[in-house]
Amino acid sequence: MSARSALRAVGLYCSSSAALPPATLQLAADFGRRCGERGIRLVYGGGARGLMGIAARAAHAAGGSVQGFMLQALIEREGANVAIGEFHVVATLAERKRRIALECDAVVALPGGIGTLDELTEILTLDDVGLAQTPVCLVDADGFWDPFCAMLDSFDAYGVLRTGVKRDLLRAGSADGALDLCSAACERRHGVDSPATRIGVRPHCGPRVLG
Repeated sequence: MSARSALRAVGLYCSSSAALPPATLQLAADFGRRCGERGIRLVYGGGARGLMGIAARAAHAAGGSVQGFMLQALIEREGANVAIGEFHVVATLAERKRRIALECDAVVALPGGIGTLDELTEILTLDDVGLAQTPVCLVDADGFWDPFCAMLDSFDAYGVLRTGVKRDLLRAGSADGALDLCSAACERRHGVDSPATRIGVRPHCGPRVLG
């Protein structure tokens, strides 16, 4: 089994705002496009605006499969990509998060606000307590996630963070870097110790993988 084949679908957490630095907007477009080109299904919150919409449209334009889960109450606020791939309306935020988590092999978090942090910390918690085994990768082009990583380091120093969070959380600075790390982590969780796995996994606060 190749490292790439283990990653069939990736969940995306990110901002619904487009009022962000150009490098971040481009990162979302690159991520969606590379998912499409690599045959990796993009699973996300279904929004048409901001980074969510950019990534979904890019994946669709590249011939990729897209699956969105939109909360009914947020359709007007975030728009809805009903014409792109599969689109599902859910009743609660909890259901939205659960459906995304069930459909994906790994999760990638681009820059985002409170909603993104909610999604990110929940999937990390599920992994930490053994209720899920989902590789998670933070992706940014300009150090957006530095404060979050610093907070985790502070929690660790204080003694309230379990070892697994620091060990398993990945970080990348490009779309391909994130997908490569997630692929390698999926292989690792399937019990395959490939060279890509041993080289690709990085601690959350270590150097970002730019390639």
